[in-house]
Amino acid sequence: KYFSSVTTYVDESKYEKLKWKRERYLRMEASQGGGDNTSGGDNTSGGDNADKLQNVVVMGRSSWESIPKQYKPLPNRINVVLSKTLTKEDVKEKVFIIDSIDDLLLLLKKLKYYKCFIIGGAQVYRECLSRN
Repeated sequence: KYFSSVTTYVDESKYEKLKWKRERYLRMEASQGGGDNTSGGDNTSGGDNADKLQNVVVMGRSSWESIPKQYKPLPNRINVVLSKTLTKEDVKEKVFIIDSIDDLLLLLKKLKYYKCFIIGGAQVYRECLSRN
């Protein structure tokens, strides 16, 4: 079993209060960030972060594009974007761009991380859950 839990999806466009809370959360995370985000670097060697493992966040292209520019990449996390159309040249930030769940699983085997979170969108959830 690759993926064992599911979060619920809420259409934020219908819930302005949730959208405001998300913005507040992103600002808080950015202010607490401090230091470099090693998302796109070689996270397999450990180094200074060996005892402070980061979480991995996996998202689809639309979810990535919905994040305000000032919060990209999500701080203190290893950001992974799952897309068949984006390339590394399209994305200026330090993130992993992969095009399949199989590539995601291979990447996760190479990385040192604490937990992996699939944060959307709907197609990414479907693909991950179909692996069980």
